[in-house]
Amino acid sequence: MIHVEIIDLSARGVTLPSDRVGMVIAQPYISLTSTEPYRWTAQAKEQQLAVLHDTMTVALAVRHTAAKTHFTIFPEYSIPGPDGIALVDAAIHHADWPAGTIVIGGTDALSKEDFTVLVGSPDTYLDETHNALDRIAPTQWINCAITWVKGADGTVERWLQPKLSPAWPERDIQFQYMFAGGSVFLFQGPSENGTQYRFSSLVCFDWVSTVHSKKAWRWVLEALEYKAAQVQAELSLSWLFVIQCNEKPSHDSFLSEVIGFFDRTILPTVHRESTCLVFANSAGKVVPGKADFFGNTSLVFSRATLFAIPKCYPTFSHNSERFRLSTLLTTYRDVLFRERGACIHSFTQVNPNSLNAGAAERAIALEDVFVFPLNGVTDPRTPAAPVPACIKWLNDELDDLPKLSDIYLAVPLTELVNTAHREAVAALRLISPQAATRTVKLAAQESIADHADDWGTTEAEALVHLVHTLSIIGIGFTATTIGSDSAHATVTMNDQIVDFLAIRGTTHELCIEHSKKHYQRLPRRQILLISRDHDNTAWRQRFGSFLQANSPQFGGDRNITDPDSGALHLGYQKLLDIFRQSATATAVRGAIYAELTI
Repeated sequence: MIHVEIIDLSARGVTLPSDRVGMVIAQPYISLTSTEPYRWTAQAKEQQLAVLHDTMTVALAVRHTAAKTHFTIFPEYSIPGPDGIALVDAAIHHADWPAGTIVIGGTDALSKEDFTVLVGSPDTYLDETHNALDRIAPTQWINCAITWVKGADGTVERWLQPKLSPAWPERDIQFQYMFAGGSVFLFQGPSENGTQYRFSSLVCFDWVSTVHSKKAWRWVLEALEYKAAQVQAELSLSWLFVIQCNEKPSHDSFLSEVIGFFDRTILPTVHRESTCLVFANSAGKVVPGKADFFGNTSLVFSRATLFAIPKCYPTFSHNSERFRLSTLLTTYRDVLFRERGACIHSFTQVNPNSLNAGAAERAIALEDVFVFPLNGVTDPRTPAAPVPACIKWLNDELDDLPKLSDIYLAVPLTELVNTAHREAVAALRLISPQAATRTVKLAAQESIADHADDWGTTEAEALVHLVHTLSIIGIGFTATTIGSDSAHATVTMNDQIVDFLAIRGTTHELCIEHSKKHYQRLPRRQILLISRDHDNTAWRQRFGSFLQANSPQFGGDRNITDPDSGALHLGYQKLLDIFRQSATATAVRGAIYAELTI
């Protein structure tokens, strides 16, 4: 069996708020040795120690506006051995670190010798009955979760919990086995309103593994059920933390356990309708951005909670189907952080029990949700502030956006177009959230999405069209602004300020109609529209100006030197031909003038 040992924190004076708590979760990129025992590589260890330091600094800063950071969480393998443990110890022991707080983290592989030294340290506890040191072979290593608690009097204690069950990489070994632990700690203490809080932690695969015929989470719940029977009461679990280094955090096997955990017919005397499941995972990239693996740090609540579901909240999403590529949790309150690259999440978590039914009591599960940078990276996706979904999406797409020189390898203007591409991308990364939304909606005639969490291929292709068009225009002209007005940019052409629009859509005609709805022309400002249809066909100049209803021919009266001549229009195919056939920036400029001036 798996033993569950209950630790009472009331005697240590650890009282937690009953309405909301402050949390900080590190999401580092894990760089381990390729074979067991899995430890931080020498090259990456020093940087990871800096990650620990930065995370503790963010926790101390309490930007989430709670009274203090009650829980600081490091994923599995995040703490590099004795040196990492010592760093966390020193931070918590420091007088600046607030009392009445908890730190939970996972170490990399500890040798038996290091683990034995750790167990023998002051104020350190191991359930030696079920994790006896003499059971650990000299060649075995320990994947360990550590829970630090700083009591009201400043005393720091720590509880060691070896991982219960190895994951496949920890089983598919060549040299040494991982020691399998035999117990779990369950902590309890008083809340400010006189109720009790309870929390426990599991290490990654422990969440899904069957240990002695039962899931590990069920062993925890059965321990609570047994205690409830002893006191003839019904008890609740406040938090279950699952620290992970999980390549596929949204695999069906992982998500299916959420359904079983919240099933009210299982152990009904143990209430989970207000439990917060915290899945703290490592990053899929060393920098912010899209990642197919890892990430998906999240908090999951039951269907019974009264939390409101915002459509497109900054920093996190409730769109489980989109971000997990799974429908298993769509009926739960799945609070999923969009950023899958390296970062630190800081937020206030609202206690579901603090809510009352009714419109006046509507609340969102997390408040003051900030994303902090790691590894010294400066990026709009980790601004030490909330991150709107449109900023996250835009910057992710810009990361992988192809250059024209990658598509047209033999063009003479490779260097110039690459420079223009970099400048356009850099400028787009700096635009405001409002401008980002306006920019994408203006560029994508076919978009039907209500908000950025629904943006997809249509919007991505429109963004490619915008950047490629800006890149060609940027060879011959100076783009003075990007994203500041209702146009995509302003370009100085023949000493005139020209509003620039790049729209991709079904047809050129629909692109023109789209611009009427989403672009507000400034007085006496000339306009240049570059449109691209599905098949990138040539624009035929046979329609009237979309700004001059009585103009007999679109472009018939147009002239780049005359702001009152209406809109200037080029099909993208023609602009692309100019780029491919020109040998100099002067030639690009001259060819565009020739197309726009009669």
